[in-house]
Amino acid sequence: MAALHPSAHDMSVGGAAPPPGILNSAPYDSVHQAHHTPPHHHSHQQTPPQGRAPTHPPQSQSQQRSVKRPRPVKSCTECRKRKLRCDRLCPCGQCQKSSRTCKYAADHDSGNLSDGSDVETADSRPSKRNCGPGMFPASTPLPTNDVVFASIKNGDSGPAPSLEELALRMERLEKHLTARSPAASDSSGAKLIAASSGTIRGLTVKESAFRTRYHGQNSPRVLLNLFEDAKEFMANHSNNGSVGDLMGNFKRFHKALLNEYRKCLAPITVFVDSMMPVQTRMVDILPKKNVCDRLINSYIDTSETIYRTLHLPLFQQHYNLYWQGEMSSEFFLPQLLAVLSVASRFDTKSKGLGHERTEGVHIPTACALIRAWLDRLRGKQLVEFSTLQTEVLLLHAQRMITPRIQDSWTSLGSTVRMAMTMGLHRDPCEYEARMPVFQCEMRRRLWFTILDMDLHISLASNLPCLVREGDYTCRPPRNLDDSDLYPDMVELPPSKPIDQVTDNQMQVYAATTLGARMKVAHLLNRIESIRDYQEVLDVGAKLERYLDDINYIFPRQGILSDAQKSKMWRCRVILDMHVRRPLLALYRPFAIGAPDAPAQISRAYLRSSMVIMKYLDELDPMLAHFQDVAEMYHQVLKKDIIQAALSVCFYIRAALRPASDRSGLGTRGLHMTPDSSDGYPSYNPDNLILWSPSRLIHTVDNTLELLIRNISGRDTKDIVCLSVVLSCVRNPELNLDDITHGLRMIYDRCLRAADINLNATSSVPPIPPAASTGPQLIDTYINPIPNPNPPTTYQRSNIGVPAALSDCDGWILWEGWE
Repeated sequence: MAALHPSAHDMSVGGAAPPPGILNSAPYDSVHQAHHTPPHHHSHQQTPPQGRAPTHPPQSQSQQRSVKRPRPVKSCTECRKRKLRCDRLCPCGQCQKSSRTCKYAADHDSGNLSDGSDVETADSRPSKRNCGPGMFPASTPLPTNDVVFASIKNGDSGPAPSLEELALRMERLEKHLTARSPAASDSSGAKLIAASSGTIRGLTVKESAFRTRYHGQNSPRVLLNLFEDAKEFMANHSNNGSVGDLMGNFKRFHKALLNEYRKCLAPITVFVDSMMPVQTRMVDILPKKNVCDRLINSYIDTSETIYRTLHLPLFQQHYNLYWQGEMSSEFFLPQLLAVLSVASRFDTKSKGLGHERTEGVHIPTACALIRAWLDRLRGKQLVEFSTLQTEVLLLHAQRMITPRIQDSWTSLGSTVRMAMTMGLHRDPCEYEARMPVFQCEMRRRLWFTILDMDLHISLASNLPCLVREGDYTCRPPRNLDDSDLYPDMVELPPSKPIDQVTDNQMQVYAATTLGARMKVAHLLNRIESIRDYQEVLDVGAKLERYLDDINYIFPRQGILSDAQKSKMWRCRVILDMHVRRPLLALYRPFAIGAPDAPAQISRAYLRSSMVIMKYLDELDPMLAHFQDVAEMYHQVLKKDIIQAALSVCFYIRAALRPASDRSGLGTRGLHMTPDSSDGYPSYNPDNLILWSPSRLIHTVDNTLELLIRNISGRDTKDIVCLSVVLSCVRNPELNLDDITHGLRMIYDRCLRAADINLNATSSVPPIPPAASTGPQLIDTYINPIPNPNPPTTYQRSNIGVPAALSDCDGWILWEGWE
């Protein structure tokens, strides 16, 4: 029977090639190879592979068989522990970058033995040693002919590893499984130390834990934990009379602004509560045709980019029929209202919260009517493709005015599951029932729109993605214009090059980056189990390459008109942010809280934070559309801007107060380590400053001014938080008087920006929180709601300073501050 099975030396398990040390060593079972010939159908395995030394039988079978000794480690202990490539200098380059102590293990140390992970030259290999009876422990499973023969049946080819190599593989596998086991000891050093839980997540607990709210790493209340001085200042402000009065003024301002904002978010009752048919009420709130034309053009220009929901020529055809008095589809009117709502947020002075139909629609009222229409659908209408389109458009419109992103995450769940019950997660070519080519491509576009929404909202809310990589097989859409697609087509044209501008260019490029971005969400959800920085660095490097490619697709050069410059800038920023958000989320836990994180993570995190705050610097302020673009930038990226500003404050403190940076993370992020290609080999890396403190402070000051200039709704708490943090870190020495003075200036600027006068209410005696009532809904059709930015004569006499200011779990400032 031995002649029927080739020896283990001629076969390979899993098709893996042996390492160089095995290729150049005498085989373990060379005696059997000399006397046993493989069968004819495996004759192709008799020829040794290229680079393998010919085998020679030993002089006597009694000679002890030789095996490969584990090679001595040439890497330093720090690179060895972090699985980084070491240049084997003293100190090595990796330790220089990370400001670590570079040490090498002693030659006689038993831990200075490699299991094959270090690449060594042939002349540095240790001599072979004989294989005694006790070479392998009893617990080590040995290969059998059944395993080898199974690999042959599966079609694997190539030489088999020797017995000792299989044992080494098994040992490495056991180490790998032990490291990933939850029962593994934390003291083993295999676990990656990430940021403390206080800088990654938080939980607000109220009413004996009957009311809780989760906050992730993006939340300002979590980022505030990085700044103990600012946190203590805001938590103990009641001990200082002048600071307590100032915070009381901020509270009254916040409540006045929030009450007006809540009124603006209330749907117009005469339309929502009417007994008339929903379609009739939708027609009643539509503006005139010239206003609709302007809003639709704005929507196509700004929103049908990455989120592709509609086929624009077909939608335009239904639109023209509607104004001619013909209703071609019952789904058209809800979709039109959703489109106008999205555009009204960016293209009207009231930001879609005004009641005048002369400039747009009232978004809350429009969304309430669309929701009422969708809730009345029954049966087969629930699985109509047009119904799913309407749901996605409604989610897009509601996201513009939803106070908390977690609410959008909840609503998105039903939309994702609706799409999957309709089979959009599987590619249309998998189904036996042949679908029209046009419908197949529209399904692909809508599915990748839902995927991008899911990823964006999940990262923003610090909650898991509803769809993970591997949960779908739908192929990405093609880079085609909408005019290339029509309902009666029989074959799709070939996709155009990615650098060619089409109606679907941005979605196609975003789809190419989706795999790497989804890996970020998966890594963040299992951040406590990450044992190796290399996985984080690999995903981050891929995202940074995608960011570089955006400049190739949308170049800054060329003679462009002002409108073209604004559009090109907008496309570049939208794509950049869809890639940069996951990059920042991936690096944030390590850049601000892991002392042993590689320096390139800290530098990349600081660089991306600065890029977000300096987007507007690319545009000329004298452009005709600059103010509109700036307002859109604030609305879309407001949360990202605040997170970036607080992160940069972390590095400002490290630059001005190095003693406070005990982990060294901020200092490493501010410095740049050059290599031979930089042309400055004589410079000390510690003297190469990538960002100066004055430049960082100036950038955060400009960001704070932008936030104040566009203040509305719930923005007060974020502005106060950023202002206090910046005042605490901008000087080498902490001065409470300077912080109070800066906060007073912020208060005056907020009053001017919101155009609110609260002076008349300053003498009102304090009232307890229980006596205050929430905002009362009014009949907004009879009594129109005032503008979100009230006039200077606006005063509210029922708002006063509460009797007791509360800590709110160390977050701030007064009751109801959420």
